[in-house]
Amino acid sequence: MADKTPQNLYNNLTYLYPKANIWIVGHSLGGALASLLGNTFGVPVVGFESPGERMAAKRLHLPMPPPSPYNFDSTYHVYHTADPVPLGVCTGWNGLCSKGGYAMETRCHMGKSIVYDTVEKKGWYNSLARHPIKVVITQVLNEDWGNVTKGERPVPEASSEEDCVECFKWEFVDGKREGPSEGCPQQP
Repeated sequence: MADKTPQNLYNNLTYLYPKANIWIVGHSLGGALASLLGNTFGVPVVGFESPGERMAAKRLHLPMPPPSPYNFDSTYHVYHTADPVPLGVCTGWNGLCSKGGYAMETRCHMGKSIVYDTVEKKGWYNSLARHPIKVVITQVLNEDWGNVTKGERPVPEASSEEDCVECFKWEFVDGKREGPSEGCPQQP
């Protein structure tokens, strides 16, 4: 039996505050769960450094969100390029995630993503040490990311991950052959 706590919490909040403008926010796994819950109920979501949740939504056959009263995509993911969790590259039996007891191999997010290029702009390398929310707030969101006088955006543009493919290191069977799915990037 699935845990109904998030749904019950949302139902209780909307019952107690029927006119409230509720946003669901989470970090890491909490961001993915916030996205799944927000998309189910059609409320705005912000997920920080969360693993991809698009495949989970499809496989769980979650209901489509009801029409939103907002004039924008209501799900946003905020992450940077040096964190392996939202990129879906925390993989392998000997990887740091596996040693921690989990694997984050999904990378496709629903909604729009705001991606800070910390590898290019800050010279960071891919590391779980860059995943904690404290790092995201103090070393990413609190930084100046653009010179407005030069026409640079202070915040990266939110964009959909339309061409995202869930297959990194995965093998698919289509009844005729086994192997990586066509169009999937091969691991270097």
